[in-house]
Amino acid sequence: MEIVAKNLEFKWHAKMESELKILILEDNQDDVDLLHRELNKSGLNFTSRIVQAREEYENALENFGPDIILSDYSLPAFDAVTAFRIKQEKSPYIPFIIVSGIIGEENAVELIKNGVTDYTLKDKLFTLSPKINRALKDSEERNDKNITAEKLKKQAAELTLANRELILQNQEKEKQAADLIILSGVLKTQKDELRNANEELNEKAQLLEQQDKKLIRTNEELLRLNQHLEKRVFERTGELEKLIHELKDLSLSKDVLLAVISHDLRNPLAVLLLASEELSNESENNIFDPIQPYIKIIHRSSLNILQQLNELVNWAKSQQEKASLHLEKINLFSAVNQSFELLKINASLKNIILENKVPADFCIIADALMLRSILQNLVTNSIKYSLEGGLVKVTAQRIGSLAEVCIVDSGMGMDDDTRENLFTRSNGASVSGTNNEMGSGLGLLLVKDFVSQLGGKLRVESEARKGTCIYFTVPAYTQITA
Repeated sequence: MEIVAKNLEFKWHAKMESELKILILEDNQDDVDLLHRELNKSGLNFTSRIVQAREEYENALENFGPDIILSDYSLPAFDAVTAFRIKQEKSPYIPFIIVSGIIGEENAVELIKNGVTDYTLKDKLFTLSPKINRALKDSEERNDKNITAEKLKKQAAELTLANRELILQNQEKEKQAADLIILSGVLKTQKDELRNANEELNEKAQLLEQQDKKLIRTNEELLRLNQHLEKRVFERTGELEKLIHELKDLSLSKDVLLAVISHDLRNPLAVLLLASEELSNESENNIFDPIQPYIKIIHRSSLNILQQLNELVNWAKSQQEKASLHLEKINLFSAVNQSFELLKINASLKNIILENKVPADFCIIADALMLRSILQNLVTNSIKYSLEGGLVKVTAQRIGSLAEVCIVDSGMGMDDDTRENLFTRSNGASVSGTNNEMGSGLGLLLVKDFVSQLGGKLRVESEARKGTCIYFTVPAYTQITA
């Protein structure tokens, strides 16, 4: 205790020798001068700040950092009691002495009970210096006691925590000791298991050695088989190369055959078609009345044969290498009219009416040559299987981004089996028309291929003796607006 007292005495003297910061709450300049004179006379080394209002007072507490506060009891816009409460909230350890000429004894005692450090009357300022010294010394002692108490409290908490940690460590060690006892038993068991495992491993090692010998013999056998296989592959490769040469020769022969069909056969047929058409025109002048039916048969047969040859050539070319697409905007109404114009002779021979119900401004995106082939093949089929005096009609509607085109006839229709195989190679030769017209069946395969290349689909609705509706879709033209 003596050492603590000496330390406190040393700190207090150091405080008194350094420059004190005194905050004075006073509105009367004469009283301020009296305070300064008395403080100087007492020999205190100090600096002061004078404030009168609450805002100045709070600002000085924050920025000036006073060591002691001297306050008048009552001011016009402020008072000592409020100033003391503000000080207690912000800096409770700063001494607060009231210097007043009007404070009563009872008020002074009550304020000191509430925590005010001391008071002195303005006409007894000679008592102020001792009270300041005592207040500073008491404040320093109180601060040190609080600091010591905090340290002791912290040390007690640390000791409590350390004690708990020791308890936990002891419990952990007891647990570890128990675990070691258990582990010792487990290790003994594992030792026995390892001994048994080693014995099993020795047995397996002997088995592996035997299997290794078998594997060596198997590898030798595989090597022999591999050599034999390589020989067979070499021989087979030679055979395949020979077949490739033969296929190339066949492909050249096919190209020659297509050229013969395309040129040597189609040209004579074209001449025959023109001659039969000329004869048919002359027969209208009653020159060849007796042979008029035969002339029409020759003309119709020539036209059908030429059409089948065109289908055969187009289909073969499309299979050999897919035709390149040249997509463009096409007026479907005009395209249907063009197909009708080419096929009106075929329709007139059976008194069939061709009806274009496509809207005049209906446009699609397609390849012109492919669309022409699709329309001509489908309309030709409708004419072929329509009865005398029938109707072939083409309609179109927009479904989302697609255009659906429908070719309707009032012909003989077809059964389910024919409909399911209509667009397959298994369909073989086509069924004869209502006037015994023949066909190869390749036209519908070409239609299916072209519709697929244009990004569309085909479907058929038909019943025997109730006509047929063939639908196909292609991209619809969409007008882009700014």
